[in-house]
Amino acid sequence: MSDARLVGTWTTQLDDDGKAVPGLVCFSADGTVVSTQLNTKNIGLGTWRSTGPHSFEYGFHILAADPEGNHVGEAHVRVSGEFVSDTEWQGNGGAEFFDPQGTKLRGHAGSKVTAGKFGIDD
Repeated sequence: MSDARLVGTWTTQLDDDGKAVPGLVCFSADGTVVSTQLNTKNIGLGTWRSTGPHSFEYGFHILAADPEGNHVGEAHVRVSGEFVSDTEWQGNGGAEFFDPQGTKLRGHAGSKVTAGKFGIDD
């Protein structure tokens, strides 16, 4: 965790097969990450790390439940990013989906992600 530029809250846009999906992601100095997107019903929790002077990666898990609250599986998301500026980054990500017993059901990779940092609203 050497890149302090990443620490803070970012708005994200995920390209989901041509459909822009907005989200929020927060990176903490201790290496934790919290993420949410409009296409998920729950938050994702995970970790991040620097991979170079202008690059990083992060991953998180999202638990899934049915309408009665029963655990029906989870998604494991991984994103690699690179800074465009101190307040913008872009990258690619993917997800793997698992049933409650941990059996992989499906996965995908190569989804474009863009992000912009924001601070306290005026």
